[in-house]
Amino acid sequence: MIPTVEFTDFRVPDVTQTISARKAALSALSTGYGSNPLDRAHLRYLDDREPVPVSTLANVVAHPGPWMKQAGVDWSRVVHAEQRLTVHVPMPIGISIRSRSRPLSIVDRGAGQGAFASFERILMPVGLEDPVATIVQTNACLGDGGCGSTGERPVPLPRVPERPADALMRIAGPDTAALLYRLNVDLNPLHFDPAAAATGGFSRPILHGLCTFGYAAYALAAVLRPDTMVGPSSIAARFSAPVFPNDALEFEIWSEDDGEVRFRGRVPPRAVTVLDCGTATL
Repeated sequence: MIPTVEFTDFRVPDVTQTISARKAALSALSTGYGSNPLDRAHLRYLDDREPVPVSTLANVVAHPGPWMKQAGVDWSRVVHAEQRLTVHVPMPIGISIRSRSRPLSIVDRGAGQGAFASFERILMPVGLEDPVATIVQTNACLGDGGCGSTGERPVPLPRVPERPADALMRIAGPDTAALLYRLNVDLNPLHFDPAAAATGGFSRPILHGLCTFGYAAYALAAVLRPDTMVGPSSIAARFSAPVFPNDALEFEIWSEDDGEVRFRGRVPPRAVTVLDCGTATL
């Protein structure tokens, strides 16, 4: 069980990483860019001569890894619940980036019901304090209910509108989607090994939540900025169901009067919502 006080005071080690042009291209290729290989708007994100980073590249830069395991969380029963990303400036290529993380809160749902643990991660060039991106991640700790709540939880994400969507974007991810995306950062066998997936209760390896999140950002760019494919400067969503690599994803998109964008990700053949309460700014 999470030791609540110790968790909020836990010192997450800083991580440093230099992003290469190849790394930036891999992040783009594994989240939909390049599906139209004759479109320059796609190829600008895959050109290693003058690479343009996709906004969701920040999610996989200088990741601190399974630090919650050292903080006392039952890591074997942790699943990704929410992701919130704000991009302050485009990710620098070829420059060392430092990741500074800190726990934010625990929301206890009670004994046997699990808990939600949130933490913040700020990316900045080494030697500078100006942020490149800010990430708030929430994990569902299914084995840690009854630990007690602490800290200030993130503001709940807004629900999508009840009216019909203003636009739809369908993405047929390849069967190799998880095998490709895992090369970014997450080598968890749940996304690679059929035996590990079966142990987790799945019929086959599942797609990374951050890959689905990346597809969502790509869908917003393709629908709302088709000439340049410029992605969102901020994007957040809740993971509500697992995605399999060969699932046909459908993103419903709403443009609001205040300039915000709302979205939801579904797998129509299985009649399941996989990404919910999506909100973004372009």
